[in-house]
Order: sequence, then structure tokens, then C-alpha cells
Amino acid sequence: MVADRDGHILGFTTLEGEPPTGVLGMMFVDPKAIGQGIGRLLFEHTVAAGRELGFTRIMIDADPNAEPFYRVMGAVRMGSAPSGSTADRVLPQMVVTIQHRAEAT
Repeated sequence: MVADRDGHILGFTTLEGEPPTGVLGMMFVDPKAIGQGIGRLLFEHTVAAGRELGFTRIMIDADPNAEPFYRVMGAVRMGSAPSGSTADRVLPQMVVTIQHRAEAT
């Protein structure tokens, strides 16, 4: 998913893996666009896409500064994971559970 305004990319997100457990592979919002609802839009779209694809959980290795955002979005911290890009940096490992709507009978 890519969010853009007037041809300028404001953010993007990826969903990786196979159901039932996916991974938020990447999520980025242009710092100038933070606070404008772009992150919420991207994250909600990713969860909705995950639901459609049959995912029940999405794992997130979060930037420490983004942990409060993910908590607001319904994710809970499950532990910590080493950063794949910065030595001695630890990332909050979080999970969001995807609620599936009951089928009408």
C-alpha cells in the first residue's frame, strides 16, 4: 500500500508471510506527514488486507519510537528482537490480532 498526495509519496506499508501469521515487513511515513492520519490509514488498510487474505495475526518489529502508535492501533508487546540494521539496538516485538467477522447464516 502506498499513500500519496499530488504525486508525492507520503508513506507505504508491506504485509509479508503466509496465513495465519503475517509480518508487517515495512511501514514508513514521511516525517513531514506524521500527525495527518497517514499512518493510521496505512495500518488499517494493511490489517483489512490481512483479514481478506486469511491472516489472524500480524507480527511487528517496531521502531522504539513507533511503539506508542502501534499500541493505539491495537498491537501488544510480546517481547524484543534485535535490530537487523543497527548493532546493539533492540526493537519492541509486537503483535496485532485480526478479528474476523462472523459469517451471516
